Amino acid sequence: MARKTQRPAQPSRILVVDDQEEILRSVRSLLERHGYEVLAAASSAQALELFKAHEVHLLLVDYFMPNMSGEALIREIRRFDPYVQIILQTGYAGEKPASQMMDELDIQGYHDKADGPEKLLLWVEVGLKAHRLIGALRERERAQHEMVANVSHELRTPLHIIGGYTDLLLDGQFGALPEPACDSLRRIATATDSLGTLVSDLLSYAKLEAGVVDVTRQWVATDEIAAEVERLAALLLEVSPVHFTVDLTGAPPVFHADSLKVRTILRNLVTNAVKFTPAGAIVLRITSSADALRFAVCDTGIGIAREQQGLVFEPFRQIEGSATRRYRGIGLGLALSRKLARTMGGDIEIDSEPGVGSTFTLHLPHGESAEASATDAVPPGVAPTASAA
Repeated sequence: MARKTQRPAQPSRILVVDDQEEILRSVRSLLERHGYEVLAAASSAQALELFKAHEVHLLLVDYFMPNMSGEALIREIRRFDPYVQIILQTGYAGEKPASQMMDELDIQGYHDKADGPEKLLLWVEVGLKAHRLIGALRERERAQHEMVANVSHELRTPLHIIGGYTDLLLDGQFGALPEPACDSLRRIATATDSLGTLVSDLLSYAKLEAGVVDVTRQWVATDEIAAEVERLAALLLEVSPVHFTVDLTGAPPVFHADSLKVRTILRNLVTNAVKFTPAGAIVLRITSSADALRFAVCDTGIGIAREQQGLVFEPFRQIEGSATRRYRGIGLGLALSRKLARTMGGDIEIDSEPGVGSTFTLHLPHGESAEASATDAVPPGVAPTASAA
């Protein structure tokens, strides 16, 4: 008995890819009878063209095809769309087992053509249901990121006002104040700066998630950015026994990158090191090799167990997640830093051992960090070296 499928209010679009014309026609006819909108492609090349030109919710891909196999087509599609649902079809024996294909390829189903149309329709319904669920989750994430961005913007104005009036009071613009009052104002200023940094990180992360962040590269003097980080560390370690140093051995005099993003990453890495290093030393080491520029922040802090190291780059995630954790923060700095690094073509790696310390290294490949044009401004008096250009 034929199974009845409820016709969708808005037809889902399915791309069917098969080099056998008869199968292509029969599958298309089957799906259209059940209310789906169908695109048909007799080759992987044609499928790619159709996929890029239309919004596709589900792909049915034949395994064996000339020139570009179904497996190769799937890998190509996954390069620019991780969300579309894909069901691989086959009518031949001898290829890899279904379980192996599911493991190796990012697919959601594996249909043997010998199983008939009813099994195919079941796979299609499962795939489209997953697509709708993923779409709803992505929409909720988009709304959440938009809310974070809006809240961050709204918080910035009162923070600027608080900070501005605090500075005026400390500068004596309204008359001299007793020292206890000045001490309280300095605490307000410090708290306002910290909250302002948090709001900026939230806004930056929301923009990165929305994909609206541009990369603006310029020449940056290495010693200037090192001195800026050193000043930050001095403030953070004012009452701490931890010693901070900068090692520029092997560093180029200038490098070409997005200055604001590099500064934000280094600020987060150093702040993180200070937070988790109760004693000992922190070192910022800048080096350059034939393939990359590296900024390594090394500390002698508490360290991180190997099985937990991947978690530190997840947003709003901290190793000590309980309400009674000893270390402040919302767990956004490292997640933001890695995303910023990847927008510049680089990445951040971690090497850590509990009780010994951690090293977080920002890698910026020269191919990405040094694409300077003839009109790029180089800091006065400093010529770019071969490693930086």
